[in-house]
Amino acid sequence: MTQAILDQLNGVLAGLKDFQKATVDLVIDKYQTPEHSHRILVADEVGLGKTIVAKGVIAQLLKRHVESNTTTPMRVIYICSNLALADENRQKLALFNGEDAKRWVKPSTFGRLVELALKPKKSEINDEHVIEVCTLTPSTSFTLTAGAGNCRERAILATLLSQTTNLCEVVKPVLELFKTNQITREGRWEDELRYLDQYFDTDPLVVSQLESSLTKPCESRVLRERFSSLQGAALYLANCWNKDLGESDETSHLFYHFRVEIRRLVARCCAGSLQADLFILDEFQRFQSLTDQSSDSEESLIARQVFSDKGKAKKAKSKVLLLSATPFKAMTTINDEDDESSHHEQLHKLLDFLSHNDVDFVSQYELKRNLLHGDMLTLSSGNADFESISDTNARSVEKLLREYIARTERSQISKGFEQLIHSNELCCGSDFSVEEVQGYRAIEALNAVLPKGRGGVSLIEFAKSAPWAISFLNGYAFKELYHRNINNPDVRTLLRKSKSSDQTQAWLSHANIQNYKLNVEQSAPNAKIKVLSKVIFEGSPENLLWSPPCKPYYQFDGVFKGNGSFTKTLLFSSWALVPKALSCLWSYEAERRVIKGKGKRPQYHSGKNASPLLRFEGQSTLNVWHLLYPCKSLAEVSYLDGSLDKVLAQQTMLIQSKLAALKQYESDDKTNSDWYVLAPMLLDRQADEVEHFEQWLEVIESRLNTEGRIKLFAKIKQYFEGSESFSLGKMPDDLAKVLAYSSLANPATCAMRTIQTLWSEGISEFDLVRYSVQFAELTTRLFNHEYAIPIVKRNVRHTLLSGQTASPAWYKVLVYCAHGNYQSMLDEYCHLLATSGSDVHAATSKLEHAMGIRSSSEQVHFWENRTKAKDKCSSSMRCHFAVPLGNQKLNDDSGLKRVVSVRDAFNSPFRPFVLSSTSIGQEGLDFHWYCRRVVHWNLPNNPIDIEQREGRVNRYKSLVVRQRIAENYTPDFGNKADVWEQLFAQAANDDANKTSDLEPYWFTPNGKAQIERIVPTYPMSKEVAKYAEVKKILVLYRLAFGQPRQQELLESFTACDIESEEFNRVKDSLIIDLAPLNAI
Repeated sequence: MTQAILDQLNGVLAGLKDFQKATVDLVIDKYQTPEHSHRILVADEVGLGKTIVAKGVIAQLLKRHVESNTTTPMRVIYICSNLALADENRQKLALFNGEDAKRWVKPSTFGRLVELALKPKKSEINDEHVIEVCTLTPSTSFTLTAGAGNCRERAILATLLSQTTNLCEVVKPVLELFKTNQITREGRWEDELRYLDQYFDTDPLVVSQLESSLTKPCESRVLRERFSSLQGAALYLANCWNKDLGESDETSHLFYHFRVEIRRLVARCCAGSLQADLFILDEFQRFQSLTDQSSDSEESLIARQVFSDKGKAKKAKSKVLLLSATPFKAMTTINDEDDESSHHEQLHKLLDFLSHNDVDFVSQYELKRNLLHGDMLTLSSGNADFESISDTNARSVEKLLREYIARTERSQISKGFEQLIHSNELCCGSDFSVEEVQGYRAIEALNAVLPKGRGGVSLIEFAKSAPWAISFLNGYAFKELYHRNINNPDVRTLLRKSKSSDQTQAWLSHANIQNYKLNVEQSAPNAKIKVLSKVIFEGSPENLLWSPPCKPYYQFDGVFKGNGSFTKTLLFSSWALVPKALSCLWSYEAERRVIKGKGKRPQYHSGKNASPLLRFEGQSTLNVWHLLYPCKSLAEVSYLDGSLDKVLAQQTMLIQSKLAALKQYESDDKTNSDWYVLAPMLLDRQADEVEHFEQWLEVIESRLNTEGRIKLFAKIKQYFEGSESFSLGKMPDDLAKVLAYSSLANPATCAMRTIQTLWSEGISEFDLVRYSVQFAELTTRLFNHEYAIPIVKRNVRHTLLSGQTASPAWYKVLVYCAHGNYQSMLDEYCHLLATSGSDVHAATSKLEHAMGIRSSSEQVHFWENRTKAKDKCSSSMRCHFAVPLGNQKLNDDSGLKRVVSVRDAFNSPFRPFVLSSTSIGQEGLDFHWYCRRVVHWNLPNNPIDIEQREGRVNRYKSLVVRQRIAENYTPDFGNKADVWEQLFAQAANDDANKTSDLEPYWFTPNGKAQIERIVPTYPMSKEVAKYAEVKKILVLYRLAFGQPRQQELLESFTACDIESEEFNRVKDSLIIDLAPLNAI
């Protein structure tokens, strides 16, 4: 067993890139040094895989643990900001999967600190368990200033309290008073208490500590004013409970504070005994109080107990691994210096924690840092003698910080990264119009007639940020003031003015939307959206249902032609109305462009649901089932380096010869169009794939969920019942060509090929069929989306020679899939899923989220409803082409689920194609798989946030990297291996000059694709000067690492020629480099 585990761990370590391995080795080396604090920060630049480094550290520690023949499992405690993110990252940290995980990984014994007070009565000892990973979150284990915990937690508290000596006389009320009125299901509280009593004992040490703590004074001011001790409070409240039969209005606040205080007390008792071989704090900057040594807050006190040295004489140091790309502010302005949030102050506190309050270390660091600061001032003087500036002090600071901090940055271990970014300052001057001024005047006029309940409203910012701004201002104080004064005579007079007034430029007209009259690119009273609309809609992406794959297997056709370099767009704004406005307007504009041209236009709000494009019931043709059959006889494809027509011609010839085997089903009768659905099945049966066909029948029957589907599918089954000597009439002349399309782009057949390539190991033939059908069903759902139906109907004109409909929907879908290289798209997306840890089941779930995301809606206040009451004035607009990410808090689980759901869709080939957010870049959320364009609608206050925003798309196997690799390498389709595995391997083996494993996975030097940074600006506006300053700071800010008053330091370089070669040589020598790879 030991060798099998070691082999698995060695496999994990072998998968590390060189810079990740260097970091893991450094961390392990420090942990093996007795004098070290055993606290280390891994602060790698965003997107370089800090979680993978943590996984490597766990693997190395577990190797030593296993080799030492220790009988108890190694325990890792992973602390993260919320449970949903913890679960997601725990999967990334997993060293074992499947059966190995069941065999070697101990299930987590607790998820909250309070649960440590329990000991299982019948603890099943599994000698094979070698590791346990438990997760904690600050909100449930450290920040206990509010709330009495969940039901399980309160039951534990009640049980512990009832076992203390002085409260044994009041057990019943003590147990009851922790029930609270939050439990609505009858008997749940009693079930919880019985469960704890049946399966767990309490830890005597925790009960003893709790008992002694009860005699001490209360910490809560509310309790302290009434009681001398918690024990006194408990006895009084127990008697109150008996007397009042529960809580009363007079005592409820006392009960609340008592529960909270007991919860905190028990958490502290448990924290001191919590032991782990490794603590991991992920994105710890979200809960910095845990590492603040000077704070006496509740969470800091508990955290100090958790991380304190354990064991006999407290000599066993707790190993702590901190992970964060932004452990402190990268740069702070003069305004930040007045409080404790400055860069220098945050770094100082962090060094205190990491060094375990090593005063000598911190003093030595400050001395060397100050000397380095002097070197920088010498460099900034403008007339410095470059030769006189030494890097000695920089290297001294570097050596000290390397004791506790490892930070890998792309630019420090691989050259040429700057060429990946193309900065495009879009000047909006030529698109500026008088309507934009009128829109601002309208907002100003409305503000003038409103009572001045609130001041300081940046009206001009509203007008600059979004067109028809008043329609999208829901939630702003200005709009709330408007709603409260809707019956004000002055307001009503202003809003009754004719359509020619300025007001119509500040409100969106429902009539223009309803009839698709509004052209956003031409008519929006906002220069920014006009300019960006030209960029967003270049190449007509409104007709695309997925991003064109980076490596098409043949030339694109149809609506995909000319869109090979397509990218999604990630847009950041400082104003909450912008994501909503842009998402509504660009999604509307996408719809308008799809339906423009001849024919009657539908209405935007038609009140009717569109009929599905593909129907598998009713009077539908049987041929629609063609899309769900994974045909083995058509799975062989030889891709030519040429056009779709050439590949089709070759496949048609190949299939024509195969169709000779189906002559027995042909007769002189009229052609039956069922040939199109039955031919693939008959070909498989003729090729001894009867079992495959029957497995398909079984899978489909298990998924028939409506009477209509059952009836329609029964017609297919009837053909194959009995002797099978049926006749279908003359074979259609275009059957071979239709099957050629099917061999290239049938969703089920494509899915079967993809699954066989990526997940063949351990998957049965039946599961292969089952997942292939699921993939195909999801694809049919994609084509049934309301926005997809007109795209297919209007852009695919191909016809059949047989059947009641010349151009049936199922055939249009097949042709559309062929035009868009569906197979290549699916292979590429599933490669990304597979190599990020998804098995076929998880990949299916991701596909379901991505393909299944429907139009969301946003509330819009139209001009026609301007005088209606607040609850009657809003209408909805659809968001699908573009969506807002929203402003959800990531420490709120419901908010996180919404963010992750939208992220998964955006990080897939499917819609949305534009994602807008007000956040500077949610840590842990990636948007890089299909996006290489970042729009800074507003420049952030802190210039470094530009890098944080762009770091969302500049990551492992990003779109820009894949497009560059696809441009320079070609796979061997003949060996049936993963196309992208081949391409990355070719790129990795090709560059003899690479300096690290960042190439080619994070960066490849050759290729035209770049990350587009777009900054739309008005001429002569303050943003023009601000952007020039931002670009300069981005060049210099690394110089100011660790230094106080960073803004002043960087401003001192104003007179320097920062372009000169000599200046940059010295500047680079003074920059602190903490990359472990460079220290080897």
